[in-house]
Amino acid sequence: MGEHTIVVLGRSDAGKTTFIKAIKNAPGMREAPAAEEEPTLGIVEYEVTLSDGQSLTFVDTPGFDGYQPGGEPAKETEEILQMLEKHLAENGSKPVSHVLVFFNANGMDPTDFKPRAQRAFERLFSKAQVACITTRWDQIEDDDGPPATADEAESKEESLYANGKTGGSLLEYLLDGRKDRGGDVLRFRSGPPNEAYSFPQDILQKLVAGPNKQAFPAVGDAASGRQPEGTPRPRRTRRQRLLDTIEKFSAQVLEMMDEFNRDAEDFEDERVATRAEIEAASAAIKEAEGRFEEATEDVEAAAKERTRLKQERDSYAESEQSLTTQLNGLATATDRRSVKAKQRITTSLEQTRGFRKERDSWVSTAEDEYKKSSEELEEASADIEKWKRVKQGKEKELNERLFREFEQLSKEREDFRTLQGTLSTNLDAMREGLKDSWEGKLGSNIVFLGHLDGRAVDPEIIARHGDWAQAIESFYEAQVTLALSRDMAKFHSAILQRVKAQEDAAQLEWKERVEDLFGSWPKHLPPPPPPLTGHTGQVTSAAFSWDGTKIVSGAGDHTVRVWDSVTGAGQTILAGHTNVVRSVAFSPDGKNIVSGSFDNTVRVWDVVGGGVKRVLEGHSDEVWSVDFSPDGSRIASGSEDRTVRIWNASTGKVQHVLEGHNEAVTSAVFSGDGSRIFSASYDRSVRVWGALTGKVCAVLEGHTNKVNSVASSRDGLRAVSGSSDKTVRVWDVLTGEVLRVLVGHLDSVHTVSVSRVGSWICSGSKDKTVRVWDASTGETHSVLEGHSDNVRGVAFSRDGRRIVSASWDGTVRVWNMAPFPTPAQRN
Repeated sequence: MGEHTIVVLGRSDAGKTTFIKAIKNAPGMREAPAAEEEPTLGIVEYEVTLSDGQSLTFVDTPGFDGYQPGGEPAKETEEILQMLEKHLAENGSKPVSHVLVFFNANGMDPTDFKPRAQRAFERLFSKAQVACITTRWDQIEDDDGPPATADEAESKEESLYANGKTGGSLLEYLLDGRKDRGGDVLRFRSGPPNEAYSFPQDILQKLVAGPNKQAFPAVGDAASGRQPEGTPRPRRTRRQRLLDTIEKFSAQVLEMMDEFNRDAEDFEDERVATRAEIEAASAAIKEAEGRFEEATEDVEAAAKERTRLKQERDSYAESEQSLTTQLNGLATATDRRSVKAKQRITTSLEQTRGFRKERDSWVSTAEDEYKKSSEELEEASADIEKWKRVKQGKEKELNERLFREFEQLSKEREDFRTLQGTLSTNLDAMREGLKDSWEGKLGSNIVFLGHLDGRAVDPEIIARHGDWAQAIESFYEAQVTLALSRDMAKFHSAILQRVKAQEDAAQLEWKERVEDLFGSWPKHLPPPPPPLTGHTGQVTSAAFSWDGTKIVSGAGDHTVRVWDSVTGAGQTILAGHTNVVRSVAFSPDGKNIVSGSFDNTVRVWDVVGGGVKRVLEGHSDEVWSVDFSPDGSRIASGSEDRTVRIWNASTGKVQHVLEGHNEAVTSAVFSGDGSRIFSASYDRSVRVWGALTGKVCAVLEGHTNKVNSVASSRDGLRAVSGSSDKTVRVWDVLTGEVLRVLVGHLDSVHTVSVSRVGSWICSGSKDKTVRVWDASTGETHSVLEGHSDNVRGVAFSRDGRRIVSASWDGTVRVWNMAPFPTPAQRN
């Protein structure tokens, strides 16, 4: 990019591109000049080198009149500025030093310049020099007289500016709105070769290399005002320094007020968008409820039709049986009457068999219709629940976070508006006092009077003001320095308070989100409850709910039990399986439980209602393992039949059957991000599958005996397995390499779990212990002893501070994690 980046804006008929191409000494131009100016349709850069060696980058833009070829939709001004912003960011451009806005002298048609376009202009050009340039003076309609004099051209231009500066126009913003923000807009006329106008080269000379270096910086960062090396630094008096500081400080105050106003607009946009999302969710709920009603009617109708057809089929089957019996009774008869009877019965039997066969076909169709209607009913029900959750979440956000932020922003803006009024009054007084001399004008200045600490000015000083002017003015400069410092301290204190309030609000929102996901987090964990007893058989599996308040367990007594994790009290007994319950897990929202049993089925239970919601049938042998996906939409199950099945949790429909293991699948779990599934098997391997595709991604081999359990890290990049070879292995999923072999158990490792917080692993063994390991070092953190038989299930709570274990001794135990040792303690 060049030393100066100059953005060119304006209507497509204002000659802005011609102006660029008319600049002399521009051999680096990226496009050859055209005989007639074609409208610029995108962002186009021109590299121009001046005769003095300066390099410039002109950035041309589409016309603000919205011209588009071929009848395409016209671009709004804010769209064009957004295109420009993206282009500058992607091309690593220097800060924009100058903005040239072109107007056609034939008439400055008002260009609509909405608040969003104004904010984009302020972001892009907050420190750029802006210049308005009127062009096409040699093409003014109905102008057949002699060339205009300088006075006539100036008068004509003033008339154009006055007529073009209408409410909400670009010109009004440039001349009034931007000026209010401390901007200084220059004006030029580019036209015929006489003294009334300036050539493009002359305008550029004044902008980037004019004699007034303060007004028109020559090189370097135009936004910063730095002078080139070797240029004498202009000296400033104390008064000039104070005035400069006041101007900069005034701009900061105005910018801060603008920021409040922008935040208020953005905040209101967010509230409107949230309300729209709530309305959209309500509409989706209504639509889903309509589909649910229709599906309910379809299911009822399909059930009636299925029942009717089955009854007809059964009736024909009975008739067929009766006719067959009659025919068999006449099988040996040979008299004429019996022969005719056999012929009649045979005909009736053939007809009946045809009717029965037809009804069989109709029943099959009715079954399909019933199944399809049931699936539609389930999907509509799931949609209702999904959109209700969305609506509840958005309503909570609107009524809590957005309401809280609105209250805070309103108070902050009102407080700052009051502060701004005080600061503006003081700064105006300081500015006027520094511009005045002592000859009687300073005596009424509020800053001067406010810092006399009650002292009165001696009448002799007023009478002989000329003699005292130098001393009084020096005194006033000290007063301004003091007052300005105090006001700046108030301003920055207000900013600090705002930032602190934003920090507090962010901290509160973070805490609410944590509690939504994990439940409230007590500062000090209560002691674990005594062993949970109640099962009448060996306990095979246990897990925490996602909020850590409940525990679910499965056992050899064919039941699933729910416990209070703090008190250990039993809450619910879920009965229905007809064999050992080998594995259990909570859904992420805590409303459902899934269980896998040696009765070959997977069951989904309603935690609150205590009943079974659906039975998933498909495995041909014992189910050893079940798990919910992180979003609760899918269930994975592993079985003695050597397969892993992926089910739709809402409908119970099988999505994938994963085949590849050579022996029983003992464990199947989702990765923490839901993208992978890990399965362990008696074939001594761990397999990694794509959760969406059902295809195998990797086979992890290295154990020398059965693999009994597998667990995943939160990101799914690490897998942990426990084996009958007495070891726990940590795997790199991407490379398939063993990162660590954890040795310490004295017998088979039957179960493993990985904490979501920190790099911790726990394992349960036939040696009756639970071990906690530091995954990063492979060292044993602690050995938990208390069970009197095999430990068959272990799991971390979601916050990583508790462990639950299930044992063949018939109990479930809860353990509080010991404080994590520091590196120094480990050494």
